[in-house]
Amino acid sequence: MPSRSSPGSEVTDAVASLTAFGRALRSEGLAVGTRRLTDFCRAASLVGPGDLYWAGRATLVSRPEDTPVYDRVFSTYFGAARPEAHPPVRLRIEAPSEDLALASRGEVLRHKSFARCSDEELAELAGLMSRIDLAVPGRRTRRLEAARAGRPDLRRTLRRSFRTAGEPAELAFRGRRTRHRRLILLLDVSGSMADYSRGLLFFAHAALRSDRSWEAFCFGTRLTRLTRAFDTRSPDQALARATKDAVDWGGGTRIGESIKAFLDAFGHAGLARGAVVVICSDGLDVGDPELLGEQMQRLARLAHTVVWLNPLKEHPGYEPLARGMHAAIPSIDLFASGHDLASLEAVASSLADTLSAR
Repeated sequence: MPSRSSPGSEVTDAVASLTAFGRALRSEGLAVGTRRLTDFCRAASLVGPGDLYWAGRATLVSRPEDTPVYDRVFSTYFGAARPEAHPPVRLRIEAPSEDLALASRGEVLRHKSFARCSDEELAELAGLMSRIDLAVPGRRTRRLEAARAGRPDLRRTLRRSFRTAGEPAELAFRGRRTRHRRLILLLDVSGSMADYSRGLLFFAHAALRSDRSWEAFCFGTRLTRLTRAFDTRSPDQALARATKDAVDWGGGTRIGESIKAFLDAFGHAGLARGAVVVICSDGLDVGDPELLGEQMQRLARLAHTVVWLNPLKEHPGYEPLARGMHAAIPSIDLFASGHDLASLEAVASSLADTLSAR
């Protein structure tokens, strides 16, 4: 770090550098959120410069398969190779035992795949999912409202001039009103997604509870609208309603036909126009891959952003080689796993960064 004129500025620059490193890891697909960055900065302040690598390994890497990515980014960012291992430094952190146990359990659940969670653990995750902040961008509407700059508002300007003897001393302006874009969730509930369907349905329920204008659908061999089924505070009740409404639950998968049904009935009617569409599916389609490719192109032309969450990506060696997944990839803006809570949090963070850049 270059020297600065004051200790305060040195600390600020160091935090900014460490935060930028965390963002670089996030752009490479690691689940590095605000809490992990905060822990990293605290750990870095407690160890010497030679132990910065290990401070990051302990706080920013949650899975063994992420270590090679971390090593590469660390070497590129700090210009230093991975140091040789040495006996770990023990840090004493004072915290109430009960709070520490709860935090530890929550951290374990965040990184536990939905496929390996018990019913009780999924119920706990349903509560944690309500805290995920899905940042959906705004869009300008045709309606105008008072603004600091924009088009002159003659009526309000004249009204204000009455206070200054008819002189328009204070100008008024109007600008186009901004509204949040709609979020659309399309959930695969076929047999191949059985291990992940419940966790992703809890995620969809939590998302729709945060904004009543958002919509959710599920599909296997047919499309089913779940928005009304999710209109309840109880995640378990929402799941019961969804399984009752979806008559094809646990059956085959026809993704192309289901997306076509969504676009024909809802998409071109305005539901998908300019929306953020999130598809949760393993991509194992028994239908025509060419049809899926065509419908994904239709969807990409209508939607603002297309996100595909494929839980099979939790496996390190996964590649989208299935015919359906291969046909869909060119029309996807963000491709992620969504197999556990941490990956969903990473998607929310990446989505916020991607959409704000747009």
